[in-house]
Amino acid sequence: MKTNTNRPNSCSIVLLPNCLFRCKMCEMWKAKEDFYQTSTEEWKHFIGSLEGLLDGPKELVFSGGEPLLRKDIFELIRFGTDKGFKTLMPSNGYLIDEEIAKKIRDSGLKEIFISLDSTREETHDFLRGVPGAHKRVMRAFENLQKFCPDLRIGIIAVISGVNYTEVVDLVKWVKEAKFLSGIYCQAIAKPFFVPLDNHWHQSEQYGFLWPKDMAKMNAVLDELIEMRKTGYPLHNFPLQLQVYKTYFADPTKRARKATCYLGDYVINTDPVGNISLCCFKEPIGNIKKDDIKALWFSEKAVQAREWMHTCNLNCNNMVNCFFKEDEEI
Repeated sequence: MKTNTNRPNSCSIVLLPNCLFRCKMCEMWKAKEDFYQTSTEEWKHFIGSLEGLLDGPKELVFSGGEPLLRKDIFELIRFGTDKGFKTLMPSNGYLIDEEIAKKIRDSGLKEIFISLDSTREETHDFLRGVPGAHKRVMRAFENLQKFCPDLRIGIIAVISGVNYTEVVDLVKWVKEAKFLSGIYCQAIAKPFFVPLDNHWHQSEQYGFLWPKDMAKMNAVLDELIEMRKTGYPLHNFPLQLQVYKTYFADPTKRARKATCYLGDYVINTDPVGNISLCCFKEPIGNIKKDDIKALWFSEKAVQAREWMHTCNLNCNNMVNCFFKEDEEI
């Protein structure tokens, strides 16, 4: 077996599955909190053990669920920031009032990504399952601008059959807003915490999330590509938006030819402390009993990477969050 000599540059810490929202594209919020608890000290010990291992941007991503529901979230962010990591956090924005904005500032968080799927209130509120969600996002933006002058604020929008005709207007709004660092568009994928099913997009329960008019969908993606090339603050690579065309044409087929590289540079942890390189594989360890430095170079990790390098699953991570701009599509 070939031992990996690369060091990871990013660690995703899923602190809890709980969320205030009832998003149409996620059922993580249905999980029970007690089953997932990992203590503050256990997380701190793990974060400390990442020193000397994380390379490159040294990203530490605190996520959920809604991470702001963890009472110790600011303590953990501060701890990671003081260790020299670039701390990031996605959030639905609902809880960010003046007090929370001040705590975010004091935690040293470097970047926050707020979920926003449309400029239209009814569209965003429907997709996120909570009336008034859009208004609370706008309030969050106001508070973050006022109290967090050094914080990078970005938007994540999920392109689905409900909002894809509204995404271009959303990108235009982001450019006009000026205080935002930009917007990252993700292609709708199998809802979180739903059993793996390649045909989920045709189901009665979730089929409405899938765009039905591919010609119109491709036209939207073509416009986004041109906007990206002409200076709009769209974080997606043009090549990634091209890949979205292939993905939306048939999500049951692998959208890219590229070999999976996620296990070579990303560490994932879940709320109970399980450590994994791939969400489709069994964990390779747990933060409560394993040393991450030893685990990263272990035989278990080697075996997981070998499986990932030959994997033919149409993994949305290769299409969305961890896309790399290479020539194989």
